[in-house]
Amino acid sequence: MSESERKRAKSFVTEAAILSLSGFAVKIIGLLFKIPLTNILGSSMSIFNAAYSIYAMLFMISTSGLPVAISRMVAASAEKGKLTEVKKILKMSIYAFGIVGVICSLFLFFFAEPLAVWSIHPDSVLAMRIISPTLFLICIASAYRGYFQGLRNMYPTAISQFIEAFIKLSVGLGATLWANSMGYSKAVQAAFAISGLTLGVFLGMLYMVLYKMFSKRKYITVKSSETMRYKLIAKRLVLIALPVTITSSALYLSQFLDTLLINKVLTGTGVTEKTADALYAAYTSLSISISDLLPSTLIYPIAVSILPAVAGALALRKRKKAIGYIVSSIRISGIIALPCSLCLIFLSRPAISLIYGASWGDPITLASGRVVMGIDIAAPALSILAIGIFFISLVSTTNALLQATGKVYYPMYSVGTGVLALIILEVGLLGIKPIGIFGAPISSVVCYIIALYMNLRFLRKTQKIKLPPKRLFLKPFICAAISGVYCFISYKIGYSLWTILFKNSNPDGRLASFVILLLTALGAVFLYIFLMLITKAITANEVRLLPKGRQLAGYFIRKGWLKDSNVMVEDE
Repeated sequence: MSESERKRAKSFVTEAAILSLSGFAVKIIGLLFKIPLTNILGSSMSIFNAAYSIYAMLFMISTSGLPVAISRMVAASAEKGKLTEVKKILKMSIYAFGIVGVICSLFLFFFAEPLAVWSIHPDSVLAMRIISPTLFLICIASAYRGYFQGLRNMYPTAISQFIEAFIKLSVGLGATLWANSMGYSKAVQAAFAISGLTLGVFLGMLYMVLYKMFSKRKYITVKSSETMRYKLIAKRLVLIALPVTITSSALYLSQFLDTLLINKVLTGTGVTEKTADALYAAYTSLSISISDLLPSTLIYPIAVSILPAVAGALALRKRKKAIGYIVSSIRISGIIALPCSLCLIFLSRPAISLIYGASWGDPITLASGRVVMGIDIAAPALSILAIGIFFISLVSTTNALLQATGKVYYPMYSVGTGVLALIILEVGLLGIKPIGIFGAPISSVVCYIIALYMNLRFLRKTQKIKLPPKRLFLKPFICAAISGVYCFISYKIGYSLWTILFKNSNPDGRLASFVILLLTALGAVFLYIFLMLITKAITANEVRLLPKGRQLAGYFIRKGWLKDSNVMVEDE
């Protein structure tokens, strides 16, 4: 690897690190928002979640949907030094996406009532109407995010995300507390909570507009005055943005489909509306929020930052470099996702207990007559979703890679097929009484597996590279599996010891969950790193991509813990 290539690789990891840190901060703020909110609304969180599922899908579009399309075009033009063309791409993006945003906002505002009634969430009408302006705001924000990401400046995206999250916490939670103190209904309180999201998106968008206006930084060395006409830019933007946006939104469409389907199908099997609402609230508020925490914080930034790197390399016809980025990003995504997935399978209950409390919500009376708490439903559902963390993480990365290589329609086919399978399975499984609510997470995992399988096939076919799962992930999987077994044994021992040593303390309480989870998770992390090194499951070149990686790689090589060679697949 040449010095210039090392710098570019380092840049890619720095960009991913910026978005990862921002994503982590955003998720922490999100938890600080949701924990008290769930205590205020209780089982009525279903009202908030019905509207929030729309926001979650829009947030994914705004951070890795529309910006991906724009960043790909901007990156290709910037690599060739076409400054005027880059400016025209931004201008056309704002106009085109702004019009789409206005239409979508008006549609949601005026059709909120039939949508809420049909999904059996009639109390969510006001919340849906309050969140409707975010469709327009997110479209404008997407144009600026894509512009800066294409120029490989991740700071505006990271800061705007932080602004959104902070305003959501301060304004949304503050408004909810005020509404609660005034004695307003739960539906109105949920609407006040949503108002913080809308204001946060507006201020995040405003920040990027002002940053663009006042920034003096020069990103491009002008090499060419050639530029595409606006008509051609618009055409290419639509051809790229449409499939990318559909793909991005489809991954979060599963949560939106949960809003539409869960209550409707469960009540159709004889479950009371109150019970169906409580099951939906437990699943969406507890299970989904935690399962989404790890991939959105650690993996999605890799997908976002790798796209301009691959697109830029291909624009300069540097295929070997592009292939290196492709394989490295898949490997790194898998190496991070595997332990997250396998360990969370066994730590779902203490994770929920720590974050939301074991006594969250009201007791739920099942059709069998058995009375359970929300955690009794959410914990096994989270264990199922944990299986999908590995698959959805790689789906996000491979989606970005296919889009970066110009195959923007292929991810749409993959994810579309997965979502179709999800709909069929979810309707079928939710209707089977012994499975019930657990049909939702099972369907989601199957969706991710199908999408990943198709994406890998498309990458092999279009890029003429070998991506053998055994070479890519066998050793990391074994290391992660051993760490997962350690988590299971360690948690069981910790739970039993706490029960014996602190007889008057609930082992499902927040303090117990924190201590047991902290010791178990730290042990699992160190065990995983140790196993990865002694089995040489990670290469020196991959370690070099990490912050301070060159020094670490040199140290590990001298110790004999790493071999100085690539695990990159060769061209066929």
